[in-house]
Formats: sequence, structure tokens, C-alpha cells
Amino acid sequence: LDKADYEKLEPNTVEAHMVTECGEDRYVIDAIVGENQKSTKGGIGVENLQGSGLIAGETSRAYMETFTLSYITGRSVGIGAYLNRLGQRNIQMVSSPMILT
Repeated sequence: LDKADYEKLEPNTVEAHMVTECGEDRYVIDAIVGENQKSTKGGIGVENLQGSGLIAGETSRAYMETFTLSYITGRSVGIGAYLNRLGQRNIQMVSSPMILT
């Protein structure tokens, strides 16, 4: 991020450190925190990725220990499609595509 873009962000939304490259100051993002943003009120936003990561880890471990099954009733995109793909078997409605991004 350049300095102007970094300063537009609300406090506590990203953790970043400044580097100078070709005589220009830039901020390298270390972590996206997501606090104090409208998109994260009520638990919707970046914080959900932590839960998805936990589910992915458990599904991956379960794959090695037991039979796993996903029942897909709606469109599955991104992390949802990835979680479905981790399982051994998928039951998928014809009208419910799985889109791996």
C-alpha cells in the first residue's frame, strides 16, 4: 500500500510495516485484522476465515480417520467448495455447482 491508501484505513484493520523501495515508501501488509469495519460487524468478514480454517483442518484429519461426506444443496464457491472437495464423497444437487476459485 502507498502511504495515502494506508492512512485511509480505519485503525486496527491491518498490521503492516513500512519499507522503502526505489525511493518510495510503501506499507507491506502482515495481517488483516478486520476490527472496526462495517463489513465485520456481527461476525461477518475476515474473522470467518479463521473458522473456515479450523473446519478445513478437522475435515482433513477426519479424511484419514473415518468416512467423510458432504451434501451440497446450494452453490458452493471458494472456501466452501474447497471444504467440500476435502471430503471423500459428495452428494450434489444438479442445480448446485461447485466453483473452485
